[in-house]
Formats: sequence, structure tokens, C-alpha cells
Amino acid sequence: MDDMFTKGTVILSRGGKLKGVATGSQHKCMLEGCRGVRVAVKWPDGKHTFPCSEGIIAKGGKWRIG
Repeated sequence: MDDMFTKGTVILSRGGKLKGVATGSQHKCMLEGCRGVRVAVKWPDGKHTFPCSEGIIAKGGKWRIG
């Protein structure tokens, strides 16, 4: 799995306004041909999403959904 997104890693929303936190849970991305992992992210409203690590980019020293 991907060690870059351990529990507590801050991940910003696509617009950069919301701060989510990686829960530490990951699973293989099931999109055909993708080699990434789905990272569980908990948002301020309590909801969880599972963005693919291939779509999370480092920008300005922070992780952000691209």
C-alpha cells in the first residue's frame, strides 16, 4: 500500500478550502489499469471519501486532490 497517506495526513479538497484527514485505511483502486490506492479521508462534516492516490498531488508542500 501507499505509505505517503498514513493516519492523520492532511489532504486538501480540490478547491483547497476544506481540510480532510486520512484515516489510515486504504484499498487497491479497482479502475482498470490504475496502480494507485484508494485513501480513506474524513472531512469536517464527518463524511468519508476515497480518492485515488494517483489523483492526489503535492502542491505548495501540501497534499491536494487534483
